Formats: sequence, structure tokens, C-alpha cells
Amino acid sequence: MTQLERRRIEAEILVQVYETLTDRLGTDQALAVITETTERAARQAGAAFAASAPDGPSLEHFATVIDVWRAGGALDFEDERLERGQWSFAVTRCSYADLYIHDMGLAPDLAFALSCARDAAFAAGYHPRLRLERSPTIAQGSSACLFRFVWDA
Repeated sequence: MTQLERRRIEAEILVQVYETLTDRLGTDQALAVITETTERAARQAGAAFAASAPDGPSLEHFATVIDVWRAGGALDFEDERLERGQWSFAVTRCSYADLYIHDMGLAPDLAFALSCARDAAFAAGYHPRLRLERSPTIAQGSSACLFRFVWDA
């Protein structure tokens, strides 16, 4: 099962939770709970990925996660660079955003909470010295997502 297929299944469940929370708590609180939930899961996934690094966590090992993220043609990206403690690339097509916004009809802020909010949390879970710097995302209406993961010394 690709990551994209997994995210669809998760989203179908989380959207139901979001709607229930919205009825009880309002949109802002519901969105906060969904964001917190996906970030927590992403931190755990980042830690598990770090544990799989044969020589321990490193930026070079972390960069191999791109194969999981783009499996099944989920992402198109360009300008990938891994140098001097930084890994950067531009996502120019994102099937995750397409799935949430176009296929499922979700609002951009919920799509961001289900997908984009995972990225920084995944990096933080992988290693405390790893952080993400990113511009607005495709889910937020940008034409590309500019990622820069930085391994702080």
C-alpha cells in the first residue's frame, strides 16, 4: 500500500471525526484537534524511521524518505539538493493535495492539517536537530511547495 492510499483511508476516518468535533466544539477547535493528531502520528513515524537508519539518524538517511512520499507517482519534484546540512527540493505536483481538495472536496485548511502539517512534525520526530523551513504549500494555494530541511549543528 502506498503512502497516498494510506492517507486516503486515514482521511476518510479523520473527516468523520472532524465533522463530529466541529458540531461539538466549532471549526477552529476541531481543526486544532485534527492537526494535533496528525502531528503526533507524524512525530511517531519520524522516530520509527530514525530507528531504521542503519548507521543512526542523519540527513542523508532522512532524505531517503522521499521514495516513500512519492511512491505511486504521488509527487513531482525538482531542484533536489542535499548539501552542507540541508536537503531542499520543490514539489511541483502533489497528489496528496489533489486527493484532499479535489477528490474529497475538503477545505484547504483541513487538507493542510491532514497532510502538510505532518512534515515538520515528522522531521522533529526523526531527530531534534532536524527542522523544516517551508513556504506556503500547494494545499494552501501555492503553485509549489518549497521544502528545506536543515540539520542544525
